[in-house]
Amino acid sequence: MLTITALTIKKTITLFALVGPVTMVPLFLATTRGLDLPRKVRFARTIGLSVTVALLVAAFLGMPLLGFLGVSLGAMRVGGGIIVLLLAIAMVLGQETSFKGLPPATTGQPASEASIVPLAVPLLAGPAAFSYVMGNSEWHGYADLIHVVLPIFIVGIACWITFLTACSRGEKIRQSTLDIVERVGGFILAAMAVEMIATGLRSLFPLLASSG
Repeated sequence: MLTITALTIKKTITLFALVGPVTMVPLFLATTRGLDLPRKVRFARTIGLSVTVALLVAAFLGMPLLGFLGVSLGAMRVGGGIIVLLLAIAMVLGQETSFKGLPPATTGQPASEASIVPLAVPLLAGPAAFSYVMGNSEWHGYADLIHVVLPIFIVGIACWITFLTACSRGEKIRQSTLDIVERVGGFILAAMAVEMIATGLRSLFPLLASSG
C-alpha cells in the first residue's frame, strides 16, 4: 500500500506540473473577460471536467492504440519524457505558452465564444500530459488503478479549483508570482522527465539496468 501511495503522490505532482493550470490563469482570465461570475464559475467547472475526461481517455485507450501500431511502453516513456523535458525547459525560459501552441488570436476572442478549445485541450491536456499518462498507465490489478486513475481526478479537480479561485481573485494575482511558480515547476519537472527517459531506456535496453 505504501508503494501505491508513493506512486499516486509522485504521479499527481508530475501530472499537475505537466498540465500547469496555474500558468494558464492569465489565459483563463482573458478568455472569460466580459462574462459574469456565474458563467465564469460554470466555465471553470467545464474546463476541469474536460481535462479529466481527456486524460482518462488517453490513459485507457492510448496504449492499446499504440500497441496496435507496434509501439512499446518503453518507447512511449522515452518519447514522452523528451516532450516533458522540452516543456520543462520552456517553463524555465518562460515560454510554456508558446511551447503549447497558443494561437495569437485566442487571448482576444469574444467572451461569448469562450470554449474548452484550446484552453482545456491542447493547452492543459496536451501532448506532454497525454504522453505521461499513456506511458504510466500500465496496471495488473485493481489496486494499480488507484495510481492510474486517482492522479487524473485530483489534477482535474485542481484545475477546477485553480480557475474557480481566479474567477474572484484574478485581478489580485500578480504576473510575477505566476512567473516564479512556472520556473520552479520547470526545474522540478525537468528532473522528473530525465527519470522518465531513464526508465524507458532501461526497458528498451535491459543491459543498462543490469550494468547499473
